[in-house]
Amino acid sequence: MPRCVMCNYVGEDGWHLFLRCKHVKDLWCNAGLEEVRQRLLACRTAMETVKMILALRSGIRLKVIFLLYNWWNERNSVREGEKRRQAAHIAGLSWKQAMEIENLHKPMQQESGVRRRMRKWQRPQAGKLKINVDGAFRELDKNGGWGYVIRDEDGRVIQSGSGRQRYACNAMQMELRACIEGVKAARELGIGEIILETDGALVVEALLHNAFSLSMVGGVVHELKELLAENFISTQVKYVPRECNRVAHELASYRECE
Repeated sequence: MPRCVMCNYVGEDGWHLFLRCKHVKDLWCNAGLEEVRQRLLACRTAMETVKMILALRSGIRLKVIFLLYNWWNERNSVREGEKRRQAAHIAGLSWKQAMEIENLHKPMQQESGVRRRMRKWQRPQAGKLKINVDGAFRELDKNGGWGYVIRDEDGRVIQSGSGRQRYACNAMQMELRACIEGVKAARELGIGEIILETDGALVVEALLHNAFSLSMVGGVVHELKELLAENFISTQVKYVPRECNRVAHELASYRECE
């Protein structure tokens, strides 16, 4: 009988690979889609499974499709001798791909305008401060780094900070750590209205929804949500591409490599 190349289970089939393998369970959980996996487990045939996926709302449907696609590629890469990547990495890749496809549905003129505006860092609205954060993670030795920079409506740096963490779990943990450090700094400055920007799509999804409550970073997500809710008059959480988050990225990468 075929053996699962991911967990060594004897009797691999599509059902096991995509829904029951212990490593794919971790992937669904890291992607905040465990509820969807549970629903798919109730399907009795492949056709029923496909119909249920296609019936999901568009944003979730795309994320599920990319998750399955990337996991299949991961399985084949491991079979050929490559090292298996962390679930958080594959989950983040799947979310990023889904977001890119969703953006393609916007009118071309609007999309072009968005791209032009998002090529560089944008100043916050008057009266608000913007916190840009980023985390870095090195799989080889589990070292992580985080960085944040707080700027005002004129683009002036109010405060910045960075740090290093040994034995981090994954990249998402470091992204969340960067958020917490930046938010705590803003709290100490007595800032009332903030805009939190990150190039981590999973972080934004975790803060805006409850899908990650059961993941390994669920406790950190809860801590960050509490900080935002209890210490600020208003908060906005936004995803930005890497080129708009360059300063925080360099701070985090520098500390990761120390």
